[in-house]
Amino acid sequence: MDKNQLSPRAATIMGGGFIVIGIFPILIGLGVLTPARPDRPPPPGWVTAAIGLMFVLAGLAAIVDYGIAGGIGPDGDFKPGTPLAVRATNLLLGMGIVGLMTGVFGWVAFGSGPRAFSSTIAIPFVWRYNPHSNEITGRLVFGFGTGLLALMFGACGFVGARRFVRAWRNG
Repeated sequence: MDKNQLSPRAATIMGGGFIVIGIFPILIGLGVLTPARPDRPPPPGWVTAAIGLMFVLAGLAAIVDYGIAGGIGPDGDFKPGTPLAVRATNLLLGMGIVGLMTGVFGWVAFGSGPRAFSSTIAIPFVWRYNPHSNEITGRLVFGFGTGLLALMFGACGFVGARRFVRAWRNG
């Protein structure tokens, strides 16, 4: 095993930790838990649940990629002989994560209601924090991020599907 990759045991522990962390936002988004938020109205439940689901999917991906499949090869793909079910699961988990991120960023950028942003500039010898940044600037930044994530969703889907088909053909 490559010393730079997680062991199956470490991947399972780390993945389980991500899953546990993700359960709380999901429960909040579903209305099972209600945190006290006197300072601002909460986002829609689906946004909170989507954030939690990203953590759950990331935990599952760590378990599948390193705990079950045994890691990633030097070319960034699974090692030859990895079962197609593992490849398909990996593709679906990755697309789910990027799709949910795109949805959350899109809600921040284009959703109704007011938004509050802060900004920090940190370069050598200069640090500036603004706790009340412009809403339009914040929405523009998240809108740009939404576009990049949508492109990433398409690119990752294309590359992942191509790798899956190549593995399927090579049997």
